[in-house]
Amino acid sequence: MLTRLENTDCIIPIFKEYLEYMSPYFVVNDHDSWCKGALKNLNKYSTDPDRFIYIVKASGLIIGFSLVNKHLRFNKVGFSVAEFYIQKAHVRKRVGSRLAEYVFEQFPGNWEVAVTSNNHTARLFWKQVVSSYTQEQYSEKVINAFNGCGFLFNNSSYVTASP
Repeated sequence: MLTRLENTDCIIPIFKEYLEYMSPYFVVNDHDSWCKGALKNLNKYSTDPDRFIYIVKASGLIIGFSLVNKHLRFNKVGFSVAEFYIQKAHVRKRVGSRLAEYVFEQFPGNWEVAVTSNNHTARLFWKQVVSSYTQEQYSEKVINAFNGCGFLFNNSSYVTASP
């Protein structure tokens, strides 16, 4: 089941799991402070009108999420997948690609997905998802200010309505 949330409270446990998963991809000197900062940023998704939370459930439990915002690295306007996570037990079952495609369908326009350079699994996942979703009508860019790449596309021609 794919759903949009208005409040971050119910994803805090899985978000903490996500932080553990992501910590090896960043230089983290003080893990507790890093987690507190990330949780503080997560709370903005309950209050800021340009931030959106989407979850996927199985057997009534949240097994993944996508955080979407308009804070862009590559485009001037559009939407960004800010954070994305599917629990390991549900990887390679199309849960992640279904969630990503569902999120993209919510907002027509420019999209970007930024992936840190050393997260090779995420880079491969997003390359496959974006390539399939756009029928290979996307670009992959690198900028010096970000240690990674961005997958950029515009879905305006095939998405007609937003929530």
